[in-house]
Amino acid sequence: MDETKTANTPANQEIVEIDLLDLAYDFVRIAKRIWWLFLVLILCSIGAWFIFSYANYTPMYRCEATFTVSTGDESSFYYSSSTAGQLSKTFPYILNSSYFRSVLLDALGTKSMNGTITAETISNSNIVTMVVESPSSENAVSILQAALEVYPTVSRFVLGKIEFRLIDDIQVPTAPYNQPSLIRVLGYGGLTGLACAIVIVGFMALFRNTIKNREDMEQFSSLPCFGALPLVKRKARKMSKENHYLSVLDSRTPHGFRESMHALEARVKNTLDAQNAKVLLVTSSVASEGKTTVSINLAEQLARSGARVLLVDLDLRSQKIGQLLGYNDGAGVVDVLQDPSMMKSRFVRWYEPGKFFLWAGKRTVNNPAEMLSNPYLPKILDIFKKQVDYIILDTPPCGLFQDAAILADNTDAALLVVGYDTVSRNDVLQSLSILESRRAKCIGYLFNSYPQTSGHYGYGRYGYGRYGYSSYGSKYGKSSQTSEENHSLHLGL
Repeated sequence: MDETKTANTPANQEIVEIDLLDLAYDFVRIAKRIWWLFLVLILCSIGAWFIFSYANYTPMYRCEATFTVSTGDESSFYYSSSTAGQLSKTFPYILNSSYFRSVLLDALGTKSMNGTITAETISNSNIVTMVVESPSSENAVSILQAALEVYPTVSRFVLGKIEFRLIDDIQVPTAPYNQPSLIRVLGYGGLTGLACAIVIVGFMALFRNTIKNREDMEQFSSLPCFGALPLVKRKARKMSKENHYLSVLDSRTPHGFRESMHALEARVKNTLDAQNAKVLLVTSSVASEGKTTVSINLAEQLARSGARVLLVDLDLRSQKIGQLLGYNDGAGVVDVLQDPSMMKSRFVRWYEPGKFFLWAGKRTVNNPAEMLSNPYLPKILDIFKKQVDYIILDTPPCGLFQDAAILADNTDAALLVVGYDTVSRNDVLQSLSILESRRAKCIGYLFNSYPQTSGHYGYGRYGYGRYGYSSYGSKYGKSSQTSEENHSLHLGL
């Protein structure tokens, strides 16, 4: 009894309702992303219905005759209600009898009948409609005429002497009565394809095992959530001709995104300062979770607070940061490590719009593991740590490549970017296990592309009250960094 009451409590009912709402939202989200599946299945289903309808189509012709039945002697035929009732009961029986069939076949002069005969008697009347259906219009007419001729003879043992009087002349059918309907094919095919697509998307939504909120992460990790960057539509991403990425420096960037980055920067800075950490590794579990966008905007936001920041593109397979920021001619990590003489040059650039230092290039390598293990790399980072306040390393997804794991041994902390409803729980768990086995401590995770209507993890939760402007400039102030010395980093080699 107690268990039954507990299961029916309002709290539990609310949980079920939330789950159903989440399921509906997942269904709509998946349907929008794979809308083409609906189109493909509908077209395929219509095609299948079309092929099935015409491949199994046999044209059938219908020939019918309506007549009255009278009983009596040769000189006088009459109608009575009793005879009509008897006629209604016996007519179908006689048509299906073997004797009638044999007589009919003899009259047709054939061993088989290419058609079917049915009859319908109007209740309490002597009016009968006989219908013959056959693949041949000629056969339909000949069978009906023969049936009208032999039936009175066959039925005389039951009804006595009867006579048929046609009400309408027999018409030769000119077209099949069962021609396929294009509208019906389109309707049935469209509905069948739509139903199949709904079932497939429904199962995808039901069994989708992706991370969508902090409760999902708490099932296997106690790491803090650093907030969520709201989803920005593509149209809003094309606001700036100079920048091909979403930037907090662009006034046309949605307010929610900029406020979320304010909160993220404050919390990251407070956490790094509390741990006396300077080098932050930014990674994700799989591709396209937005880690590069987070890395660039975090560097911009830290620089806005007055900190000296170095952003390093260590995704040596891709090297996108230089291209995004318009610095394609710079010397990246690959250039410097392959040519040690370049260490004496000023390969670190000053990115004026963001007010931070940039080490990025365009040369890539297919297998960067050996280069990332180069002993010069940690030495260079150690030298730069003395000249800047923070170093942000943009790395490949740690769930796909070992690059981030190699770099984690030479960094102080790591931040995991989790794309909303993009990565599975197993992938996130694997990524966290990789990071925990290294020197760099994972300080937390961040949701990216979070729908603003799907939760409360945006800037409101980590807004100005706790991690807001009150912490900005508390350590560094608002440095203008205008001197040439402040715009340069030196290895001292």
